[in-house]
Amino acid sequence: MQHVNHPPGHCQCGRSVDFERAVGSGTHREVACVCRRRHDVAFGASGWTSVAELTPELSVPLSGFSAQLRHADDAERFWFPFALQGGVALPVHILISPSAKIAEVKAADLKVFRIEAVGLPTDARRRWIAWWQERRPASRSRGPSPIVPSRLGRWPAPALGRRPAAFPVR
Repeated sequence: MQHVNHPPGHCQCGRSVDFERAVGSGTHREVACVCRRRHDVAFGASGWTSVAELTPELSVPLSGFSAQLRHADDAERFWFPFALQGGVALPVHILISPSAKIAEVKAADLKVFRIEAVGLPTDARRRWIAWWQERRPASRSRGPSPIVPSRLGRWPAPALGRRPAAFPVR
């Protein structure tokens, strides 16, 4: 989940966002700001809160995405930060055609992930994140190995107090 760093009910541009005018159904909905940002809002114990913010991009990409979406009259492009691996957030790009109900999502040098039957970019974001987390479970680590120390890879740790002959003591 992306953390939004501005006051609740406000867009990053500073304008107030009315969560009651959300589009969609269910516990997740989308709210559009005048600045064209889209807010993914979720209903929780304290009411509607912003979960993520999609920032619009003015240009349609030239590579990576399908020609069908690049040439669509209603194509919209957004990006959002997401940590693919570790704690560094990278931009993830969404190209969507609401009339065709098709979206393509691309992150870093990964291949494009195509999503069908999607009309909102926030839905495409949620479906891509679910797909990514399914492919890369958080519990992939088997824990520290007693045989192979993680900090050293497959090489044995040097004995403390001894130096290799190539590095004489001066």
